[in-house]
Amino acid sequence: MARHLDAFEGLERTSGSADEWAASEYVVETLEEYGVDATLHEYEGLVSVPESATVTATTPTRRRLDATTVSFGASTPAHGTHAPVVPADRLDSSGDVEGQFVFATELPSAATVARAERAGAAGVVFRSPNEHLYQGIVTPVWGTPSTDTADDVPNLPVVEVTRSDGDWLAERLESGPVEVTVETEVTTELATLPCPVGTIPGSASDRYFLVGNHVDSWFEGMTDNATAMAATLEIARVFAERDEPPKRGLAFGFWSAHSTGRYAGSAWYADDNWLDLRENGVAYLHLDLPGLTGADSVWYQGMAELEAEHRDAIREATDLPARDADESFLGGTDRPARNSDQSFWGAGLSSLLSGARLAPGTEEGGPIGGGWWWHTPEDTRDKVDLDVLVEETKLYLTLAARVCESPVLPHDFRATVGDVEAALDEIESAAAGEFSLGDVRSDLAELASALDRAYEVVDERAGDDPALAAATADLQVELGNVLNPALYMESPEYEHEPRQPHRQLPYLRLAEDLPELTGRRRRFAETKLRRGRTKLAHRIRRATGATERFLDSHE
Repeated sequence: MARHLDAFEGLERTSGSADEWAASEYVVETLEEYGVDATLHEYEGLVSVPESATVTATTPTRRRLDATTVSFGASTPAHGTHAPVVPADRLDSSGDVEGQFVFATELPSAATVARAERAGAAGVVFRSPNEHLYQGIVTPVWGTPSTDTADDVPNLPVVEVTRSDGDWLAERLESGPVEVTVETEVTTELATLPCPVGTIPGSASDRYFLVGNHVDSWFEGMTDNATAMAATLEIARVFAERDEPPKRGLAFGFWSAHSTGRYAGSAWYADDNWLDLRENGVAYLHLDLPGLTGADSVWYQGMAELEAEHRDAIREATDLPARDADESFLGGTDRPARNSDQSFWGAGLSSLLSGARLAPGTEEGGPIGGGWWWHTPEDTRDKVDLDVLVEETKLYLTLAARVCESPVLPHDFRATVGDVEAALDEIESAAAGEFSLGDVRSDLAELASALDRAYEVVDERAGDDPALAAATADLQVELGNVLNPALYMESPEYEHEPRQPHRQLPYLRLAEDLPELTGRRRRFAETKLRRGRTKLAHRIRRATGATERFLDSHE
């Protein structure tokens, strides 16, 4: 892995750049050297590269503020945009922000930019949580836009200023009017992008485990994400050099346009291979930010059906303890959120994400526990701890071996049913008796009962019966195809959810607002919720039908 880091050091792998292509070519050459089938795909994607930004306060006093801009922020006219500044709480209070800069004390956020644009703001000024300026992206559109989502790409100047300059701005806002001139330059255009992919076919099945990372970076990006590329190459080497190939196969994706294209590479790959992923993909493991110097514990997210296996692998494969999952802003939960190339929910793949982290919100850990150097020019080779990277790679190899070599896939969809039930509890509680899901709960109880019987058969016989194990895998893949989009997606499974705050059963969460709604708004909400309830019930019944067909053949 150190050899791979040597190769990536010094390359600034902005998507579409010569350095990104050089890194991608190295990946393919290395995979082929190991005996892995490798292809350097290319595709056309929309990327947005921040070029420059200045912010100058002119009222009540003149001051130049340290600033950067973001991907998918708009470029201002050459002379800049001059406007008053108002605090972001005006957006919450329906106050007037039209023609003014909204000042928000957070990292650049797609949700805040969208609200500001809808309100007619002139732009958004974000304040960093510290003295570092973090690169970011503010489009909610996942991947390259389609005609359905192109209008959701923002067209608003966006800047981020340091904590001290932001505090200075906030103090002036408390005492009187503030005006600023903002100048931004952002290059947003279609580009031909690389997508290296390696595959190791399974010896006994066409099914496979997908392991992904991102080949692009902000600046050198040695921990974000050169270390993940090195770890993925090491996983490929270990499996390729074995005397016998694994029972189930492996695919290794090195996604471009993670940082400046809102996961355009993994979205393109998911779109281009959706049918095969749906039929043969069993799980997706995303590697991001491994090998951080100072990291002392493992943060993790994963879907319920693989949670027990994931946590057991953390305990057994590494000396690093598990960290509480809510110690990060990446969803604040141990379930996957809308980040980290989660482009495979619609294809039904069970998702895993884990890695060693520092304490988020601290001087050393930075905003997310990825180090204070995260998304800055300081993400250089000296931030890598190879010993930590080795521990994490042991974990990833263990997960891959368990998924690819276990006689029976380790997915337990009884836990997924538990997640659905817990989400229903939250929704009905918040709806305060104004929305009932009793019929759905009855359907869910039937599914739970059928799954209990099915897993009893599996536990008793599938380990010694290859035909039953294969039938179990067929069932598990079908359950993932039906239940995972039902639990995680509001969009059709052929599409991609936008980047936004995310909760399970998103299409039923409107029920939590019913006690406050009246008139037309309430009636329209009830229409949406009736359809959402039907969608969930239909999915649950499909899962029950698949389970009962399995039982008819094998019980």
